[in-house]
Amino acid sequence: MMGAAERSRDPQQCAPDNVQIDRSLYLLFEDISYSVRKGILTKERKKLLNDLHGDFRPGELTAIMGLSGAGKSTLMDILAGFTTTSVTGKIMVNGRERNISEFRKLSAYIMQDDNLQSLLTVQEAMLIAADLKLGLNNHEKLQKIDEILVVMGLDESRYVITDKLSGGERKRLAIALELISDPPVMFLDEPTSGLDSTSSKQCIALLKQLAQKGHTIICTIHQPSAILFNMLDHLYVIADGNCVYTGSTQNLVPYLNSIGLHCPTHYDPVDFLMEICNGDYGPHTSKLVESIENGRNDVWRSTNTHYLNKSKESIKSQQMTMRLYSFETEFNTPYYTANSWRQLCVLIKRNAIRLFRDKVFALLRITMHCAIALIVGTLYFKIGQDAAFVLDNFSLSYYNIMFLVYSAFSATMVTIPLELPILKREHFNRWYKLRSYYLAGKLADFLVQLIATFVYTVIVYYMSDQLPEGRRFGLYMLMCFVASLVGQTIGFIMGCSLKVQDSVIFGPFAIMPFFLLSGFFVNIKDVKPYLHWLFNMSFFKYAFEGVLMAIYGYDRAKLKCSADYCHFVSPKKLLMELGLENINYWFNIIILISVCIVLDIVAYIILNVRIRRRI
Repeated sequence: MMGAAERSRDPQQCAPDNVQIDRSLYLLFEDISYSVRKGILTKERKKLLNDLHGDFRPGELTAIMGLSGAGKSTLMDILAGFTTTSVTGKIMVNGRERNISEFRKLSAYIMQDDNLQSLLTVQEAMLIAADLKLGLNNHEKLQKIDEILVVMGLDESRYVITDKLSGGERKRLAIALELISDPPVMFLDEPTSGLDSTSSKQCIALLKQLAQKGHTIICTIHQPSAILFNMLDHLYVIADGNCVYTGSTQNLVPYLNSIGLHCPTHYDPVDFLMEICNGDYGPHTSKLVESIENGRNDVWRSTNTHYLNKSKESIKSQQMTMRLYSFETEFNTPYYTANSWRQLCVLIKRNAIRLFRDKVFALLRITMHCAIALIVGTLYFKIGQDAAFVLDNFSLSYYNIMFLVYSAFSATMVTIPLELPILKREHFNRWYKLRSYYLAGKLADFLVQLIATFVYTVIVYYMSDQLPEGRRFGLYMLMCFVASLVGQTIGFIMGCSLKVQDSVIFGPFAIMPFFLLSGFFVNIKDVKPYLHWLFNMSFFKYAFEGVLMAIYGYDRAKLKCSADYCHFVSPKKLLMELGLENINYWFNIIILISVCIVLDIVAYIILNVRIRRRI
């Protein structure tokens, strides 16, 4: 038996006979370790992976296996380039040290959850992916889509809404979307999770077929059935962050026998190995790690003798061809196939389809604004031009801003976390730049919020009998809309920062201080001077002042009085009482827009950080 130092791991020697060498990548990793801090307040670290070695070859369907918490998903994240910090060791691609940006051009990572756009049809989802990932004309794109859908068994479901697909079909669509760019390496996290036995078999058979075409297919599987186990080419088993077996499925039982661990007759070898790793038969894990040399020992791999007999000169020549394809050619191609403008247009198109299909959400927001406006308009009916109800109109103005800001805030806060898994998958697999996604999303929300604000403002403005001047209504509407955009952005920040359940609980605490410091509950003149800066930090103060200026400013004539005495017949007197006589409406608009821009930058930074985290 040859020693570990003598065994060759040349890419050409490891490739099966039927693999297309010029389109294949050979992945080798050495001394991979990964650790995390045990707690926020401690520097002590816990090691999750311990100096792992291994290689994943083109033409093979590799399964990384292990018990829960063994480290299989962690290793997958590191190899895919999803986790890059706190990692030590070396990862080689076709004999050359991996460059993350180059490698991502050649790989795709399909996460455990399907994370698909539920309102698109299969055909639409494929077209969106093709528009973003291919530089072909429409005819060539459609031709490639047809080929992939036939191979994936989705041809008859091409016009079915994604949300109506079965679990197996959704999994196949997730794979099909990444096959658009034909990546040589594909990582799949638990591809059979949540599938029945038939769908699981179809999924593994499909991955096997892709491997036979020259792809390097690497997936994590918790504990496969006997049928799925026999379909795999290569097992890489982890226990407590160490490799306990790397080799073919056929060699697993002989390997266990070689170290005195005999699998009972008619017993599933995988179950037996997992039970050993769990300590059911005693402390044998260290023996397994030592025997397999933590992944260095590859004698249990099935190696194609055809390549072992090739001359050294031929191997060297072919290896150089692989390197030239993988790095010299791909290095000169842009990281994203579509430019920023193209990405923005495609994403706007996708958002438009979603808005059109998701009538419930869009119409519900607009209907809610309409219903609340009718209720508020009824309560404050015909008070706008009567000096006897100035204080009521004052309260109405405050409520209008508060409702529009909070409704925009809450709608965005609860929807953004649902989008993050999709964004994470698509952005990591180089569909588009993050700024293209962010801008397209803002434009879509902009339209819905504009319509909702307009509907609400028109109803309340005219039912409450505010002065029917087009200029005043325009100023009123503009101030309400800009304020709602600020609320929307704060909701985006909270949605990106917290999980849905946490944002619902803690989100209101983030926006309530702005309401309290608006000048409605306590006038800034009545507050100690050293606290004035708190009021000046509240965007709600500027919005509230702007709305009052739109109603009572700009030399408005005296109000009529339906009571015996009205103190605020003169609008100027009201503004002086409130300390607003010198307020500049457009200055407040500029302040709100500036706040919105600053918050958008903060939201973008938080989003950028969030999508780089696994959870």
